[in-house]
Amino acid sequence: MIKEIVQFVDALPPETFSRNLQLKEGLYMFLDLQEENGEAVLKNIDEDGKLLKEDTLFFNPKDEKNFTYNVFFERWYHSIPISEKKHLNPIKKIFGLSCSPYSISFRRKNVNKKSKEKILSALKEMEKSSQKYIKNEYRRKFEIFYSFLKKNLFSFINQYCELASRKDLFEYHFFLKDISLEEVKSAYEKYQKDKVFNKNEYNFPKLKKEAIPQNEDIGIVDAFSGFQEKKRFLIHRTSSNQFNLRINNEDALKVWRFAFMVSKKQLPNPCPIFVDEDELNGDAVRFHQNGEVLSYSKLIKSLLKKYNKEYLQNFYLIFFQGIKGSRVTDIDFVPQFRYKLKDNVKLTEIFSLGSKFAEHQISNVFQFQELVFNKIFNRQLINETKNGLWVKYFDEIEPNPKYHFTDTICNLMMQYRKAIYDYIYKAKYESISCKMFDHMMRISILEDIRIDEEFQRGYAIKEKLNLWFSLYNYFSQNKNRINMVNKTSELKNRLKTIIEGENEQISTDEEFAFASGQIIWKLLIQSESANRSHALLEPFLQKTEAKQFKLVIARTFETYKHAFTLYPVKYGFDKIMGDVMGYKPIEKNMKNLLPLILAGYFSDSQLKKTEKSNN
Repeated sequence: MIKEIVQFVDALPPETFSRNLQLKEGLYMFLDLQEENGEAVLKNIDEDGKLLKEDTLFFNPKDEKNFTYNVFFERWYHSIPISEKKHLNPIKKIFGLSCSPYSISFRRKNVNKKSKEKILSALKEMEKSSQKYIKNEYRRKFEIFYSFLKKNLFSFINQYCELASRKDLFEYHFFLKDISLEEVKSAYEKYQKDKVFNKNEYNFPKLKKEAIPQNEDIGIVDAFSGFQEKKRFLIHRTSSNQFNLRINNEDALKVWRFAFMVSKKQLPNPCPIFVDEDELNGDAVRFHQNGEVLSYSKLIKSLLKKYNKEYLQNFYLIFFQGIKGSRVTDIDFVPQFRYKLKDNVKLTEIFSLGSKFAEHQISNVFQFQELVFNKIFNRQLINETKNGLWVKYFDEIEPNPKYHFTDTICNLMMQYRKAIYDYIYKAKYESISCKMFDHMMRISILEDIRIDEEFQRGYAIKEKLNLWFSLYNYFSQNKNRINMVNKTSELKNRLKTIIEGENEQISTDEEFAFASGQIIWKLLIQSESANRSHALLEPFLQKTEAKQFKLVIARTFETYKHAFTLYPVKYGFDKIMGDVMGYKPIEKNMKNLLPLILAGYFSDSQLKKTEKSNN
């Protein structure tokens, strides 16, 4: 995988690495210093003793970028720390924004209320850490730069404080002017080579403390490997090797460049790295950086369209996570990925939702993610933001009652989200089985029933039932598995026949389960409680034995019998109630009939209205 990342970085145009980066809000200044009588003298000042305007930039991210901005940007870009812990002021931690010998940068909060002695001590530490990266011919300019800062840094800050924001994150940047950009780059490259490995004592060959690794020296790349000696529970005690793969210094810098782009969101997430497809890789990054696509699904669609392909193949898929997105959470090789499904999947509106389901056809895997899996978890698996889709396959998640994301739904999502990720993003179609899909739907629907108040979850429950029944055979390898769309329609018609036919009776477990659901709805709807809800269905669904199940129905009828008028001739309710109570199902576990019980409960009632409801 390291080889593919190196090739990926090599193939990207140079401008790719700095695109979409910008300076932070702050004050940027060039200091033109000359030595006179052994003292550092500032030359680029006006009559009032202030820096010339062309050497000063007070930047706000809302400002338009101009030539001066671009000049400062180049200097800033070649001073970025390799990591937050690898800057040149590691002890005092005041001047941690710059890792160039020819600049000093800090945030307002890092010097605010700090003593003069502490700041001077930090400057000395920065000077000592930086000097090994400069060439001998620039050493005197370097010394003059620090000599000036030690004497004048505080007065400079006070002089320009009226331009500075009072925000803690406001930044100050001082750059030595009389140094070519080539020398700045050269010094920065030495710093990068020195700090790109995790720990130099693990390098091979082992280097002296002040030595800077060369291109051929190998070590553990800092970007993707960490050492946890002080965190005993994070140590890999069962690993056969003490160290991760060592790579040479040149490749380590490219791996760091890749990790840096990830942390600055310059790469799509997840990121596909195509094997031996430089043009495809370049376009994937360009589409993302240009803002042409805001989601992985649109990225894949754009690539397929441009290259006139039906599928993509032979790529590594890397998903990043963490506070700055720099941690690799999942990485896998994808031999072949199809964006479009072989056959469109129709979602049938079996349970009425106002015809909102009628036009839904799933044609690609990402629609499957949005229209099916996301709804199972009450729309908490993915969220749409202004920057695209926020997918939560690897996030730390917590229940949120505001969105009906209960403990049960949260646990269900944690149980299955990795399998769903593999199914959607890696075309691992074996990762979701029929049994798993049934379990997801069953638990999600039952939880919505449990938390229902005043029928507020009725739409969500019917929507999930429509999904479950529409896809009842989609993940199944069993050709004899029933078609729930057709079966529900058949049972509705069969129930009408039983109601209208004097000699017709319930004769199968399927008819019994569907009719039971119809009876339960008819009974519960008679409740005059102010807190009517689908949660009243729970006691029926908890029973496993048919005898206990029918006993709950009988007791419920006892509660609401006053709402039913006794007629000389049996109507629909009377007939079906008698058949349900008299039928002895073959199925021993009533929970195996749950889908059909729910189908009967949530289908339009086929039973005659009671006299009370007619009044």
